Amino acid sequence: MYSTRKRDKFMRPLFATKHRTRGIEVGAIEREGIRVSLWDMAGQSEFHAFHDCMFPDIGTRSYQLPSMFMFVWSPIDSKSCEKGAVKNERNFEASFRYWLRFLASKSRQSNIALIRVMVVFTRADQMVSTSSALSPLIDSLWSDFKGVIDILNPPFDVDARKKDSVKVVAKHVFVIAKDMLQGIQVYNICTHVNKRLCRHSKNTNEGIITWEKFSEICYPFQFPDEDADDDAELKAVALCLNESGNIIYINGISHIILNPNWFCNQIMGSLIDFSNSQASKSTIVFTNGCTPRDSLEECLESVAGSNVKGSLLVDVMEAMHLCCKVTSNHGVPNCNVNHIFIPALLTDGSSLEQLQWRSSMCTPSLEDGTFVHMGRRLQCEDQNLTFLTPGLFPRIQVLFNNVFQ
Repeated sequence: MYSTRKRDKFMRPLFATKHRTRGIEVGAIEREGIRVSLWDMAGQSEFHAFHDCMFPDIGTRSYQLPSMFMFVWSPIDSKSCEKGAVKNERNFEASFRYWLRFLASKSRQSNIALIRVMVVFTRADQMVSTSSALSPLIDSLWSDFKGVIDILNPPFDVDARKKDSVKVVAKHVFVIAKDMLQGIQVYNICTHVNKRLCRHSKNTNEGIITWEKFSEICYPFQFPDEDADDDAELKAVALCLNESGNIIYINGISHIILNPNWFCNQIMGSLIDFSNSQASKSTIVFTNGCTPRDSLEECLESVAGSNVKGSLLVDVMEAMHLCCKVTSNHGVPNCNVNHIFIPALLTDGSSLEQLQWRSSMCTPSLEDGTFVHMGRRLQCEDQNLTFLTPGLFPRIQVLFNNVFQ
């Protein structure tokens, strides 16, 4: 997706994508000793729960790398029947506020990990003053999220067809990255380790490796904390590399995903596409988020390549709480104990209405003073800045299934 040879063009696909992003598309570019990992997160709502599962919590550890995000917004309404129709200010605010709340919900306040966000407006050839028109609104949002997210000024207007237009933004990205990395000792270690991982991935074409293999590739390195034991050091480096988007590592699982684009786009993106389109060429069919395990393994193997077993990928998805085994059909048609349940694939509307979680007991009557349902209602303490992210309830469903099966 990104070219490391034609460095000034590395961001152009973000601004002029010709295809619909599936899941998350990941690329990277290096300049002057700084490596920037780019995660293009699909804007379609069906991918939002998956974003949440892949997105690391920020600011939760003593050793961490600072994060910067870019909000890319087109003022042209491509869904309108009228050619060249322009989106309104409310559309921008709703979209931008959603992502700001998402980032705030996934982070803790930290001077080191204060999230920085750049705003880039595309279609500068058609709308030359989008940044000027929306600057007051951006300033208002900056005030709302002050202390949690730093919205960088100025916003940029970009014509993706022109190299010089994109060059300005690219240069600014590296200026900010260089400033953010000042004094971050763990960055040098992560850069050194990541070069080894990239070399291994290139030579072996492996997208996923065991924790033991990861340890073998990484050592030796000099960690800033002399008192930390080897295992703690290695986990700290893995979590930093995960947070910076170079690998995917979830604390507690036995494998490391070396190629995030391979997993997020090629595998999970294809899986979500199959579930939404139920393409005739696909060998997998989802019913209320459930599918036979053997069909899921076959589907994953067909898109994974690199001789990766589908059973391993399903195990990794289970460890990441992306799916779980079905232990009882609970009255759900065409779903049995040989199936895998992926809650994030459930959609709003008619699909949810098909779920019939029947109890084996007689349904109590409200007239005799008993309750059909009981529980606790979850909500965020600050609902203006944060919200219960789309991936929370799918993971809760997996957790409950694992606990109460």
